[in-house]
Amino acid sequence: MNINFQQVYEDELEDVTKELLQYPRRYSELPHEVQRLVEDLITAGYQRALEDALDPTVLEETSALSREMSTQLSSMSNLIETFLSQKNSEGTN
Repeated sequence: MNINFQQVYEDELEDVTKELLQYPRRYSELPHEVQRLVEDLITAGYQRALEDALDPTVLEETSALSREMSTQLSSMSNLIETFLSQKNSEGTN
């Protein structure tokens, strides 16, 4: 896991939030203790998002949807190939 905490703090956290907390706009100007808090919160959010994304139920649903989409694309491909074959055979007659 390679998270750029400075970028998240400076680019993703709204300035109004920083102002309300009386935090500086730049990550490097935060006291060390606050940097640790920001890092812990970002890491926890990242881990939670990762766990949610890798939830077995979600993965099973994604797999089923992928199979369905693959079947539909294969059917469409066959339909197009048949259409093109008929067009080619008509063109040679």
